[in-house]
Order: sequence, then C-alpha cells, then structure tokens
Amino acid sequence: MEEKDKRKKVTISLYDKDIAELEAGARLTGGNKSEYVRMLIHFIVPHSMPEKRFWELMNELYAIHNVIKDNAEDNTNILMACEQLEDWIMKFQSESTQPWEVA
Repeated sequence: MEEKDKRKKVTISLYDKDIAELEAGARLTGGNKSEYVRMLIHFIVPHSMPEKRFWELMNELYAIHNVIKDNAEDNTNILMACEQLEDWIMKFQSESTQPWEVA
C-alpha cells in the first residue's frame, strides 16, 4: 500500500449527545465508528442490521420455497415462479441490509 493510500487518524470534537448518536449509529449497523463516519462522508447511509427475527422469517421463506421447488417436478410454470421468488428474495434482502447512496 502506498503512503498516500494509508488511513490517517483524525481527531474531532463532539458534544456528548453527538458522541452518543455516533456510537448508537455504529452499533445499529454492526460496524465501528470509523466505518460509520466513512460511509456518511461519502453520502452512503447504512441500514440498521436486521434483528434476529428478520433472519428467522427469511429462513422460513427459504424453506417454503425449497418445498415448492422440490415438488415441482417438471412443471415449468412452478419452476419459473420459484426463480421469480428467488430473485425477489434476493432483492428484498439486499434492500433491507445494504446501504444506499444519497448523493
């Protein structure tokens, strides 16, 4: 890594309330304060990490999908619907967990 690409330490002054907000935001996203600030200064807003219940429900959805797909045999309509459901699941999961850019 070249010298210019190395991370540098920066000191900033914040009020207690701001520090609490920074720490809470980082904790909710599952990252640390530095990662959280880096995302924000690039106008990327991180999602809060989904709660355990979200992943439990996603696993139930995957299980239902698998039962349908396993019993579809050669029914192309059902197999196509399963593919559409797989695409939707991936889109939903991505939109629920991936940060988004605001600028």
